[in-house]
Amino acid sequence: MNTTRIAAPIIALAASFLTANAELTFGPIRAQPGESIRLVSQSETPGGTIKRTYGEITSKGTIEITRERELIWTFRDPAADGSRRGMVSVPKICTTSKIVLNGQAQNSVDNSPLNGKLFAMTRNPQGVWSFDLDGSLPLNRIRTEIEELEVYLKREWYPKRDVSLGDSWEFDPAWIKMVIEKDLSKAQTIGTMRLRQIRRSEKLSIAIIDVSVRSTGADFSADGSEAGASVELTGEMVVNLKTMLDESLDLKGTVTTSVKNPGESTRIKLPLHLVVSKSFVKDSPFP
Repeated sequence: MNTTRIAAPIIALAASFLTANAELTFGPIRAQPGESIRLVSQSETPGGTIKRTYGEITSKGTIEITRERELIWTFRDPAADGSRRGMVSVPKICTTSKIVLNGQAQNSVDNSPLNGKLFAMTRNPQGVWSFDLDGSLPLNRIRTEIEELEVYLKREWYPKRDVSLGDSWEFDPAWIKMVIEKDLSKAQTIGTMRLRQIRRSEKLSIAIIDVSVRSTGADFSADGSEAGASVELTGEMVVNLKTMLDESLDLKGTVTTSVKNPGESTRIKLPLHLVVSKSFVKDSPFP
């Protein structure tokens, strides 16, 4: 038996999974005018519970929330001053919820007015993003969606230095914090990443990163009311090192919120599963 022939493909496969002493430097983003990126995210809370107390009466039930987001943006030629430009289309932004309390169900579906819309975005040399909508939508109704997009575009999750296997670094998961801040303005959020693995071959170069997000916070009002929240999520991110644009993120964990007012209180516990993917679109939706 020719052991060399058998060993060769095994050695080649092992070489594509770098281990000790492997290093990398993240970035820069590589995209050309006319290329499009699709960002899809979905968060689900299967098995969520809710407990409400009013006076001496306590009600218990279940709560399920699903948030779905799909956006496509296309890179355009930079402006004369170096500003980055792009066009954004919104196939879908939708939140559905179902609450069952004391045997009574309450369902709601919230479709964003941005669905089916198209708008321009620009990032000036100072790093400030601006969004040019057509004026047909009430800004206060879509402010949250625009802010979420802006926070995502501003994210800086990767260190600007060489990183070795096993190295960890902090990052600001502001998009998680935004969700909490709808009801909790003083939340403290900590995110950490750790480079677990690098895979390289002739056609592939990816990094697998362990991700952890933790957040706690509380607000107290003069009238005696208080609100608190905690988030614990763990999972992994996979990023294409050749483009820095193809990414996938998968996080699981628990979100707990509580609100207390004089004579009443509400406590919600949500097992959360968040999946985010960003990838090139083969057929651009814009000319």
